[in-house]
Parts: sequence; C-alpha cells; structure tokens
Amino acid sequence: MYSSIDMKSYDAYEPYISSYTMNIHYNKHYKKYLDNLNNLLSKYNYEYSKEELVKNIDIFPIQERDNILFNLGGVLNHELFFSILGYGEMSEIFKNKIDEDFGSFANFKEEFIKQAKLLVGSGYTFLVLNKDNNLEIINVANQDTPNSYGLVPIMNLDLWEHAYYLDYQNERNTYIDNFFSIIDFNKVSKIYEKEIQKNI
Repeated sequence: MYSSIDMKSYDAYEPYISSYTMNIHYNKHYKKYLDNLNNLLSKYNYEYSKEELVKNIDIFPIQERDNILFNLGGVLNHELFFSILGYGEMSEIFKNKIDEDFGSFANFKEEFIKQAKLLVGSGYTFLVLNKDNNLEIINVANQDTPNSYGLVPIMNLDLWEHAYYLDYQNERNTYIDNFFSIIDFNKVSKIYEKEIQKNI
C-alpha cells in the first residue's frame, strides 16, 4: 500500500491558488488516484517504488495495465506538483544547468510558459532530465508520466481544469503565468541534484 504525501498548507499559495482549490485538488483528486491505485494493486504482491512500478508494468495482466498506469501517473504527477510548490531559491548547481541548457533563467521561464500554453486539453508541462543528463521541457496528456519514456521529472505544472478552474475559470493563461510565483526552486534543485548523483 502506498501512503499519501503530506500537504504543507492549503492556504500557503494564496492568492495564486486558493485554499479551497488546494483542498479539493489534494483530498478529492490526488487521494482518489491513490485509493484507486492501491485498490488495483491489492491483489498482487510487489515490492516496487512508484517509479519502479512504471518500468515494471508488464508484470500485470495486459487488460489491467492501462488502468494501473493511469492512476499511477495521477499519483506521481500530483505528488511532484504538490512537492515543488513554495518559495525557495534555486541552488547554484541547478542555476548553472538552467543557464547551460536554456541560455538563461529568463529563457527557461519563457519556454516553459510557452509550452504550457500550447498544451491542448488535460495534462502537464514538465521539466525533465533526459538520458544525456540534459534538461528538456515537454507536455504530456492526461496522466501520462515521463517515467514511461526513460525521462526523469524534475518539476511540473498541473493543467487539468481541477487545478485552476475554480480560481481562474477560462483564464488558464493567467494561471500559467502565475505558476512561477509559487515554485520552490530549492526543492526543484534538490530533485535535480539527487538525480544527477545517481548517474555519476
């Protein structure tokens, strides 16, 4: 059984995301994915982390894999999104990598926002680490996860309507623009540095 992550505070991200939205997002959406996943897995014996489970999906009957992957992606994607919200500063190591791969932080921010606004329907915009240890910005649909493609998620923006509609209605672009006001880049830096250490 997988356990839920802790939510720092529902009102910590106001006025950009309301406590009402965060409460519903965490307790109604994220926890539903987690409950569904645990229920689907309850009849199997496994000893995988959630990330490892993505890579070993073929141990399950083929007729159940899509449902498991959908709910597993919903858990992984939400846990990353919630974990990187906040107000920390990025490390020098991560800043240097951003500059190396995007030219500058300003270029990175501009490209991330541009890609997020291009996503059609429900999904996420991710900053990922690829197999060459370079950073890329990608969009995924629904609850797909970059882990399925050998990519390591570093940070993401939830673009499902439940993440923003109660606060922004049809002004999704404003929600996207505001995202950079509530990213804990200290946490993002730690995720990046931890993944880089695995490849040394």
